[in-house]
This record gives sequence, structure tokens and C-alpha cells, in this order.
Amino acid sequence: MSDRNRILRMVAEGKITVEEADELLTAVIGGKGSESSSNGSSPPKSPAYFYVKVSGEDNVDIRIPIGLLRAGMKFTSLIPVHAAEHINRAMRENGMTFDIHSIKPEHVDELIRHLGDMEINVKAKNGDNVRVHCGE
Repeated sequence: MSDRNRILRMVAEGKITVEEADELLTAVIGGKGSESSSNGSSPPKSPAYFYVKVSGEDNVDIRIPIGLLRAGMKFTSLIPVHAAEHINRAMRENGMTFDIHSIKPEHVDELIRHLGDMEINVKAKNGDNVRVHCGE
């Protein structure tokens, strides 16, 4: 009997939870547990940090936890209606049409997943190298 089948049997017998089985499957068969896609590859991992690094004449090394973005989005629910209307109006005037209160947690999660693919590299005229990216 394969490791996968043993783990599934333990779930069926109530010896372990589905979450424990997923962890075991990930450890034993390399991430092909319940979260893998149909082609067998693991889903992209959400980045943990937003990095800004400048090397050269000026040296900057900033690491910002992505969790701050999630926490900040929770504060949008505290924005008074009249202030939100002012923000929305200012955004419309600058070509951005959406209601700040329409931002949902799933939108933030999607944004964070896509940030993992972002990388910006700039070579400044003074020779400094600037790198902005997200990762572990």
C-alpha cells in the first residue's frame, strides 16, 4: 500500500484530520496534497515580504511584512461615509473609479498572490541599482 493510500485510510478511519493528512501528503509525496492543481504542480505561494533594495552610492534595504497590507485593508471599514465619498471623488478625478468600501479580503488575497510575480529593477543614472520585489 502506498504512503498516499495509508494517509487516506487514516483519514477515513478518523485517526487524523484532513489538515493533518494534507501536511503528511505534502511531506511524503512532495506537495501533491489537496491544494495542488490538476497538473500536479503546487499553487503559487503568497509572498511574505515586500522588499526595496538600493545598492551603490546610496544603500537602502527595506523589508515590509505583507501582513501589513491585510491589516491596513481591515481599517477601510472604519473610514466614515463622508470621508470615503471624498476619497472616491478624488480617485475618480484621477481616473480611478471604484468605491473604497467595495474592497473585499479576497481582492487583497489575489493582489498579494500576484505580487509574488512582481519584480522591478532600475539602474539609476548615478550607478545605483534599485530592486523592488516580493518574496519569502
